[in-house]
Amino acid sequence: MKQKRLIPFLLLLLLLTGCYSFDSENLYALPQRSKVYRELQTAVETAMGSGSYSAPVAGANRQAVQQVDLDGDGIEETLVFCKMEGERPLKVLILRRAEERYELACTLEGDGTAFDSVQYSQIDGEPGLEILLSRRIGEQVQQFLSVYTLTDGTAVELMSSGYTAYTVLDIDNDQLTDIFVLRANAEGPKAYAELYRYRDGELRRDAEENLSTGADSVKRILTGQIAEGVPAVFIASAYDENNLITDVFSLANDSFENITLNDESGQSSQTVRSYYVYSTDIDNDGLIELPNTLPLPALEGDEASENQYRIIWYNLSPDGTRTDKMSTYHSFAEGWFLYLPEGWCQELCVTKSRTENGLSGTALSLLDEDGALTPLVTIYALTGEQARRRSQEDGRFLLTQRGEVCYAALLDPAAGLDADQLRARFSFIAPDLLPSEG
Repeated sequence: MKQKRLIPFLLLLLLLTGCYSFDSENLYALPQRSKVYRELQTAVETAMGSGSYSAPVAGANRQAVQQVDLDGDGIEETLVFCKMEGERPLKVLILRRAEERYELACTLEGDGTAFDSVQYSQIDGEPGLEILLSRRIGEQVQQFLSVYTLTDGTAVELMSSGYTAYTVLDIDNDQLTDIFVLRANAEGPKAYAELYRYRDGELRRDAEENLSTGADSVKRILTGQIAEGVPAVFIASAYDENNLITDVFSLANDSFENITLNDESGQSSQTVRSYYVYSTDIDNDGLIELPNTLPLPALEGDEASENQYRIIWYNLSPDGTRTDKMSTYHSFAEGWFLYLPEGWCQELCVTKSRTENGLSGTALSLLDEDGALTPLVTIYALTGEQARRRSQEDGRFLLTQRGEVCYAALLDPAAGLDADQLRARFSFIAPDLLPSEG
């Protein structure tokens, strides 16, 4: 397995510090920098000249100096991210250690105001890792991605493309990293996607596929399996002020497709749902489920019962067939959700309930044709010094505690559940699935 190791430049000083004698004269002397460190520092300073460090500003690898085995020979190259005067100011200096000294092997040059991100992936199947380097171009929405491989000390560019967003995955299960790129369309309002796969000795681009919306509408990109052994990319975008739409890109018969796009409408209309409910693996079965939101009935004169939803989670097969999996109720305000029993789904109504001593909870009930409510369960989020005690008073029981918040429940007989069964259906919403601005 290929290994990589990223080391902050300042940390090198600590890791590479040399040994020193503990005689009486040197007992209290500061440790001296090792010869290896001094050689590296000298090589970097010589290569940079009057340039300045310019570390990537996004992604996981944000050090100005990083060490990675790019060519698979077991010796790590040193990459220095910097900015210099003149044309193509953004530069990555790649230094190699040879015969007990460091030397500049090659330089990657590019335009832009800053390095956006860098990552290292196995693209071509050869020993070593390829460099995926993105740069910010002024204040434009579009940025620029380049992919390089190091061969015999020389950097070779495998591809370059403008993009508004990109992600990586192994979409064809060949154990190599593929690159999914979103691009704005200068000739129309909708963005499009491109897929780059390494085939026949080069990083090739598949035919482009349209997105339902423009690039500036994209809210979230998720990779995962749409079916067993079928990787896909899920793009959630703003459909309008109140709704999201999801495009799902995958391979069908080795052809790159937006499998949710309706050819007539030009949109993935079947995936439209209310805002801020994102696709996720809701049942932890290794497949990504998509949400479909169904409005729940509101009670006359009861504002708390308005804008409540039941969420139906479903899988899409590669041919677009939908399979419903389960239903949930999500309390985004309090950060929890319930897996709903099937018997609760058709007549569910959600509102607020208040006890005589002023405790407010979220009440789930069944609403019959005559407008009568049959209580099922009320869930409370309690805080304060007496939260744990109050969670076990007046028929309530403690569901769980998270930090300083005690979550309690009051079960009614119509629920058909006991305390342990309700606990098993209660869960917290992952932080990245909670509503956010923008």
